[in-house]
Parts: sequence; C-alpha cells; structure tokens
Amino acid sequence: MGCLSWKYHVLCLLSVLFHSTPSSLSSSLSSISPCSALLHFNHSLSLAKVASSSFDTFPYYSDYRYYIQMCDNSYPKTASWKEDTDCCTWDGVVCHQTTRHVIGLDLSCSWLSGPIHSNSTLFFLPHLRTLNLAGNCFDPSLISSEFGNFKALTHLNLSYSCFIGKIPDEISHLSSLVSLDLSLNDRLLIETPVWKRVIHNLTQLRELLLDETNMSSIRPNSLMNLSSSFTTLSLHLCYLQGKLQNNILCLPNLQTLDLGENENLDLGSVPKCNWSTSSLKVLDLSSISFSRELLDSISNLKYLKVLALDNCNFTGSIPSLLSNLTQITYLALTANSLRGKIQLPLLNFS
Repeated sequence: MGCLSWKYHVLCLLSVLFHSTPSSLSSSLSSISPCSALLHFNHSLSLAKVASSSFDTFPYYSDYRYYIQMCDNSYPKTASWKEDTDCCTWDGVVCHQTTRHVIGLDLSCSWLSGPIHSNSTLFFLPHLRTLNLAGNCFDPSLISSEFGNFKALTHLNLSYSCFIGKIPDEISHLSSLVSLDLSLNDRLLIETPVWKRVIHNLTQLRELLLDETNMSSIRPNSLMNLSSSFTTLSLHLCYLQGKLQNNILCLPNLQTLDLGENENLDLGSVPKCNWSTSSLKVLDLSSISFSRELLDSISNLKYLKVLALDNCNFTGSIPSLLSNLTQITYLALTANSLRGKIQLPLLNFS
C-alpha cells in the first residue's frame, strides 16, 4: 500500500475497510500491520464499565471454570494501548517471539461495548491461536462468520458477551480448536446442522461450554458422538429435551459434566461401565429426574469433588453409599424429599 508511517498506515487501513467486503478481507491481511488492526478494533468500540459488570457464577465451579464472581476485577485493558509503542507489549496481547505475529488476545472483562461487524479489523489477525473476549458486551452482535477464518485458533472464548442470534456454521471450520466457550449468551441459538458439523469437524475439541444457549432443537443422543478425549462438557440450562443414553458418563477422560437445569432431559437406564475408573470430578444433574439405581452408581465415582443433584425428585433416605465419595468438596441435594443424615466421612470439605 506504500504507507510510510504508522499514522499514514492507519489512514490506509481505513481506506481498505471502507472499500472491503467480508469476502475480500483476507486479501488485505498482508498489507495491514497487527498493531494497526488492534488499534482500529479498539477504536471501533467504546469503553463502559457496565459492559463487564460482575456476574455471580456457581461458587462450586471456582476451581474449574470461572471465579466465584466473573469480572469482579474488571478493568479496561485497551485503555493503556498507545500507538507509538510496540503492540506486543500491550495488555492482553501475546506475540510470537520470532515472527512477532499476534498469536494471543485476551480482552476478557475489559469494559468493551458495541457491535463487532464482519469487516472488523479483529479479523485481520490470521495467526491468532487464542482469543478471549469473555465478559464484555458486544450488543447487538451476531457471531460473525469471519470467526471461522481463524484457522490457527485453538482456544475461543466468547462467553458472557451479549452475542445474539444463530451460531454460524463457520465455527465448525475451526478444526484446530481444543476449547470452545460460548456460554452465558442466553440469546444464542445453535441449530442441528451446525451442531452436527461442530461435533464431526472439530476433532481436536476437548472442552465445550454452551451454558444457557438455546439447544432445544438438538437431539440429546447426538452427544454420544463426542470424542472419547473430551474433558469438559457444560450444557447447563440449554433446553435439551428427550432421551439421552447416558453412556456419556462413561467417557474415559471426562472430568466435568454439567447437564443441570435441562428439566425435560431423560437420562434413561444406568450405563454399563467401570465407574470406579471414571475421571469425573464435577457432575451437575440438577433438575433432571433419573433412577435411584443411577444415584447408587454415582457413589462409585471416587474422584468426584462436586456433585449437584438438587431438585431431582428423589424420595426416601439419603443413600449411605454417598459416603464413598471421599474427595467431595461440594454436595447439593436440596429440593428433594430425602431424609436422614450424611455420614461424617463425606464431609471432607477444604
């Protein structure tokens, strides 16, 4: 483009944006510096503390996913970005040591407010491996199809960020993804064709968090197509309905499983697997009705630290087998019609 200084480079960038369509952005990537792209992305948004307001999450997840209060210590990371400094030194930016490509961007809880359009210069960072925009408010924004062009991306976190509408098919193009978190965007919808492609194409995926998104059209048994390498599956309050063959509890590497608050989900019969070798540490089946037999089997999960079974319509005495859960640090059995006492060895809270 022949821009001779950083300020002229920004003017050239603005010209490219003005004349570009989303389909032509990729051809312009080589002529825009990462620092220019980042600065313009920042200028396209406003800063508002309310955009990263503190959010109370389930306290028993504090060791696994979120802090007890998400965005409790928020601050505007981009406010310290200066155009006359190397962007690799900016707060939230990580660069490759040799190439100086921007490979990581963590702007979580940074007070960012406003829409992210398809021609945003955020998408001029093709070498990104990790992108965390959680805890901001990009309202009103769809998740742009341009996110699907981050081919090197391994970790994408857009949780609690006011995204709306349908999750685009292009998310399933991110074949290197290991972790995908779109949770706590209660106006997001994931439809069956996209879901199937996500499960089929993202073979490296180990963590999937979609809490409070709308999955009402998804057949629960499609969860059985998940890779045996999954470590985290969190689908809390996703409006799942129908019968789930709960062999999902037998995935050998699964450490966190949250299906809680899906009141119309049927867990069916007890799966046949070696429960004592399960890696599960966090299990939330709250507000789901299932058999007493399954409850007895859960007592064999010797690594379990968190168990949420509130509002599961249990009656009778508290199963004595629960005392086998010697690693437990959080247990929820409220809103059931259970009687009796929990044996003291269970109360091994730290």
